Amino acid sequence: MKITAFIFFFGILLFPAYSQMITATTPARLRIYASKPDGTQAVTTSESLYVGYDQLKMTGQLLLNTLVTDDETLRNLLDSALFDKITFSGMIPEGQFAFKSMLNARFSVETDLVYGDRQSKILIDFDVSNRNTSLANTFDITCIGSISLLDNLGIARDTGLDDKVSFQFFQNVIARNY
Repeated sequence: MKITAFIFFFGILLFPAYSQMITATTPARLRIYASKPDGTQAVTTSESLYVGYDQLKMTGQLLLNTLVTDDETLRNLLDSALFDKITFSGMIPEGQFAFKSMLNARFSVETDLVYGDRQSKILIDFDVSNRNTSLANTFDITCIGSISLLDNLGIARDTGLDDKVSFQFFQNVIARNY
């Protein structure tokens, strides 16, 4: 029994363990692109999209009052919103970006989207690049995806925009090495 405990104790010392904890995230910068029937594009942005990571779980929240646009069609759509926020969550695939010194990676995350009492699923494509130092791993995350105004948000009336709306957000995440 003592020999087993001795081997176990020294076995732990011989194999290095790596641990990281996300210590800082910047608010994500969001751009939303909507096409109009005449072929022009309307854009709205937010510098306050919250996206957080807890191990492999991603959660986010967009407060609609943080969206800024010069486009009158988008402004009318935002002003007529029935709810004040959109929330989302998803599980990052095992082994992607949250661990060790992973370099660049691309992967998709099936994401649950909630707007008021409406729940739906969308796909968010991640492109993650990494800068690893002895103190921290810094991840630059760029995500793209699209939503349907009708299927995902329940907007059935004519908005003056195409149904599919594309989005992109960028975020910097720092994970401390221990």
